[in-house]
Amino acid sequence: MRRFGRPRAGRVGFFGSCVGLALVASLEGSARAYDFSIDLATIGQGYQVRGFAPTGADELLTRRRLTQVLNLSIFDIEPAAWHGDDADRTARNVLYFDANLRFDSDFGGYMTGRPLGADEIRELKQSQVDVLWAFVGGRRIGGRVDFQLGRQVHYDQLDFYAFDGADVLARINRLFAAEAFGGAEVRGELPLSSPIYELDGTSAGSRDPATRPAQNSQIRPLAGAAVVFGGDADAASPVQARLSYRRTWAGTADQLPGEPGSGVDDEKVGLTASGAIARRVFLTAGLRYNLLLASFDDEQVAVRVRATARQQVGLEMAYLAPSFDGDSIWNVFASGAYRDLRGSYELALDPGLKLYARGFARHYDAVDGDPTDVARWAGGGSAGAALRRRHGVVRLDGYFDGGFGGRKTGADLSARWEMRPRSLQLEGRLTGYEWKSDQQSATDKGVVFGVQAGGRFRLGEGTRLHLLIEDNFGSFYAAQYRGLAVLEVDASI
Repeated sequence: MRRFGRPRAGRVGFFGSCVGLALVASLEGSARAYDFSIDLATIGQGYQVRGFAPTGADELLTRRRLTQVLNLSIFDIEPAAWHGDDADRTARNVLYFDANLRFDSDFGGYMTGRPLGADEIRELKQSQVDVLWAFVGGRRIGGRVDFQLGRQVHYDQLDFYAFDGADVLARINRLFAAEAFGGAEVRGELPLSSPIYELDGTSAGSRDPATRPAQNSQIRPLAGAAVVFGGDADAASPVQARLSYRRTWAGTADQLPGEPGSGVDDEKVGLTASGAIARRVFLTAGLRYNLLLASFDDEQVAVRVRATARQQVGLEMAYLAPSFDGDSIWNVFASGAYRDLRGSYELALDPGLKLYARGFARHYDAVDGDPTDVARWAGGGSAGAALRRRHGVVRLDGYFDGGFGGRKTGADLSARWEMRPRSLQLEGRLTGYEWKSDQQSATDKGVVFGVQAGGRFRLGEGTRLHLLIEDNFGSFYAAQYRGLAVLEVDASI
């Protein structure tokens, strides 16, 4: 996440507090000016999923997952003299460090009997440690330059990717800034790396020699640049826009005679913009051109109007064509693009009661070579109400989706209520939906009902326990139980 700003202080977990104290003790003389925050969460889950035994019979696989997440932020690293006597410490020459680490392990039988050796499924791991991001950053160095160095995540209206490298933004004036970034794409094949940021369409576990499995191990350089307009918080412009270019490429694994030494995996130009008029009309838009496929693959525009103090109206239009990693065969066999038109209306009847309604119409473009001649329109909508009171909220939603692809209808009722102020909060949820595919209408259909119950309990000062249990049952499961527990321990330093 490209933050280019001062990290916010947050909760400090007990374990994190110990780490922080150790850091402070080790840096005794020079670290007294540092500020830091550490958040630590431990999450336990227990549930079962249906699998198929080697004999072809069904079996239930147990999962007992333990996840630990550590967020660390260190700021005010810079010497006090950098700010000058009258400088604003929050605005100029600010240095900081931000990191997020995650540990996952499964103690259930889900991994028992999994293939090993040459047949191992490399995406399945008993335990894994990931560094989701870790970077040193600076804001307004010399009054003009922001930078981040390390593993970082970028996301905006059109893009979502991660890379190990550097990102530098230089303010040309109050309205314009220029940005350049480069490094290597974060891939699951790298140490301490999560695969969730990889381009879609390839698999690290591929064993087919024709797909060149070694290609997934190639380092993928990434480089790009952008021009930013009106993005400075000090600028008076009501419009912000960003025009960007990004390219990712890699060397050719197992290169054959006549093949190039490298190839492009991803190359795109994107434009995003947003603006506001009189704090009543809000506009966002995005347009992306895929140079690898020589076509537009993402177009978005949305307007939200605050008609009165109690009413809001929204309209969205979107076009999305699936695109994949340049090494993926799915770029040839991918399903066609679709176009969306959505509308929404919200009405606040009083400060605690809100009604809403939303609808959409969708058209799926024909796929080259598809001989079928069927209606490719789909549509649907949802409606609901939310009642908020001082100690809780109750919400009811209903939805329908039909047309090309099949039908889905459902409803959802949820509630959260504070039984004892600051010490006991209970929550529950009832869901139900039915679906039917228009391709396999005889077998691909069913009904599912779900029940959830849980709460948050304050065990002591700075200590909270979250518990949640769930059961789903219907056409395919007589019962499917899940459990979730989160223990939070806060401490301030």
